[in-house]
Amino acid sequence: MNTEDNKKEVMGEDCPLCKVSEDTIKNLENAGSNKEKKYFLKREIKEQERLVQDHKKKRNKIIKFSVVGLVAILIIGGAGLKIAKSFQGKNFGPAKVEITEMSYDAGTVSMADGLVKHTYEIKNTGEGDLKLKNIRTSCMCTTVYLKIGDKLSPKFGMHDNPPIWTETIPPGETGYLEVTFDPAFHGPEGIGSLVRAVYVSTNDPDNKDLEFLLSIDVTK
Repeated sequence: MNTEDNKKEVMGEDCPLCKVSEDTIKNLENAGSNKEKKYFLKREIKEQERLVQDHKKKRNKIIKFSVVGLVAILIIGGAGLKIAKSFQGKNFGPAKVEITEMSYDAGTVSMADGLVKHTYEIKNTGEGDLKLKNIRTSCMCTTVYLKIGDKLSPKFGMHDNPPIWTETIPPGETGYLEVTFDPAFHGPEGIGSLVRAVYVSTNDPDNKDLEFLLSIDVTK
């Protein structure tokens, strides 16, 4: 009887082992009893089971690393998208201040005339956002607001200004300093020619500190 016939006789046509190792086949051919044949078959089954388990472990590792890699890609992609969105609408490049009027003469004003108001313009002609901060006045009789579009800043004066505050003028846009002077603030002692100032700090390297002057001749 040839080797193939021995294999069929020992294992049967419907053997669950689709592939039997050469060593096991030789052992089966040389086995002298059914007990020995069963031993070699049992050992072969265990070996096959071990190979299957190894295959499953490798497959699970591949799946695990694939899932981890996919999650990492999603996280990195999400972070990148978030960063990209955070940069949307941002303007990069140098900011440049353009001022058409740095001083204004209000002329003669009586204390009975009420408040004196004037608006100065700050235009950004640069490529980047113009940041304004540290707005203040030279005297308590003078206050100022900054208006950019529909946004209006807090009121600034000589003292008690917001400690941390900044506002941005986009390229091509204009901000407006709305200054108010009270001629009656100092009473009779405040009569005469006066000059009040409004100070603004910017991120324009050529105009880091701006000074706007308001001249008034106060009378009774």
